[in-house]
Amino acid sequence: MKVLHTSDWHIGQLFHNYSREEEHKYFFEQLKTLIIKEKPDVVVVSGDIFHTATPTIVSQRLYYNFIVELSHIDEDLQIVITSGNHDSPSRLEAPRPLWEAFNVSVVGMLDYKADTDENELNFDASKIEIPVTRKGEIIGWVLAVPYLHGNANIYGPLLKHLKNRSDYNDKQGIVAMGHLAVRSADITGHSADIIGALETLDVQDFTDVKDVDYWAFGHIHYPQAIKGIENMRYAGSPFPITFNENYEHSVVSVNIEDGKTETTVIPLKTLIPIVDFPSKPNGYDDALPYETVMMQLIGVLDDKAYVRVHVQTDRPLSQAETVAMIQAFEGHNAMFCGIQSYFPEKAEGSDIQGVRTLQELKAMNPFDLGCAVYQKKNGEEMPDELKEMFKKVCEEAEKVS
Repeated sequence: MKVLHTSDWHIGQLFHNYSREEEHKYFFEQLKTLIIKEKPDVVVVSGDIFHTATPTIVSQRLYYNFIVELSHIDEDLQIVITSGNHDSPSRLEAPRPLWEAFNVSVVGMLDYKADTDENELNFDASKIEIPVTRKGEIIGWVLAVPYLHGNANIYGPLLKHLKNRSDYNDKQGIVAMGHLAVRSADITGHSADIIGALETLDVQDFTDVKDVDYWAFGHIHYPQAIKGIENMRYAGSPFPITFNENYEHSVVSVNIEDGKTETTVIPLKTLIPIVDFPSKPNGYDDALPYETVMMQLIGVLDDKAYVRVHVQTDRPLSQAETVAMIQAFEGHNAMFCGIQSYFPEKAEGSDIQGVRTLQELKAMNPFDLGCAVYQKKNGEEMPDELKEMFKKVCEEAEKVS
C-alpha cells in the first residue's frame, strides 16, 4: 500500500491581513503533480483543513474544487480527511455522503453509542475503519481518527476491533491518523498559541500499540519523524503559517509492503517567502537603529515576500515613524508585516521586577502593575495622558467587579 501524507493546510488563513489563496493554489498544484508521479493508493490529510471553524465561502469553494480535482486524477485514488482542532467537526463532515461518490472519506467526529458492553467500543468503528482497495481487493486500512482532545486510548481497542473483522488479514497495511501533540516532538517554530490547549501525549502511548505500520499525525507544523521513529511522523504545514516557521516544508510518501514501512520526505516549494529584515537579531545590541533600517529597506522592496522589520530603539516608535515605514512598502512587491522593536535591558529596581510570589502580585493594584509593565517593556515611564486614561479604565473595571 502506498500513502501520501499531508496535514495542516489552514485554508482561509490571513497572514498579517494578506490572503493566502494563491499560496494554497500553488501548493495544491504541487500536490496534484506528486500524486500523478507517486501514484499513491490513498492520500491522508491529518486535520486543520481550514484555519477557522467558520471558513468563508471562498475558502470552502477552494477546498471543494481541489478535492474534486484530486479525485479525477485516478478513479482508484482514495482520499481520507480528518478534522483538526481548528476545524468545525460537523461542518467538515456535513457533505460526507456526497464525498463518498468521489472516493473521499471525511471524518469530523466519532459517533458515540448510548449503551455498550464493556468489551465493545463505545463509538461506531465502521465509520473510521476505512478499507483501502486496489482493483477491488482490500490492500490496507486507514484508522481515520479525528481530533479528540488528546485521547490516545482509542487506538489499542480500535486496532483490536479491526483485526476481528472478517475482511481483515495480517498482510494488509495499517495507517493510523491523529491530530495531536506528542510530548517528545520537536516544536521548532511553534508558539504557545499555535500549540493551544491540546493535551500532549507520550510517544509510548503509540509505540505500545503494535502492528500499526504508519502513524500519520497532524497539528505540529514542523515536519519530522517523532523521536527518530521513521513510521511515526508529522507531515507539517505545506508552507509557513507564521514567521517562526522559516524552514523547509514537505509531504511524506509512505510505502508499506511485506510488513516493512519506507518513508520518503518530499520537499515543497514556497511561493512567497517570509523575510526577517535586516535579520532576526538576538537582542538590542544585535539590532540596527531605525534610520539605518530605513536606508537599507530598498534592498528587499522589489522581491515578493512577507517582510517583518526589526529595529533597535530606546523608546517606542512614534506614529510618524511607523507610518513612514509602512509607506516605504507602497507600490512595491514586498508586503509589510509589522515592526519588532528591541529595547535596551532594564536596570534592576522596577516594581514588577520585585514581584516574586503570587501573593505579592495580588497585593499590587492594577494601575501600579500596568505602569510597571509599561516601563519594563518600553524603557520609560508611561506618559501622563496615557496614565490618566489607564487610571479611568482601572476604576471602571473595579466598579464592575
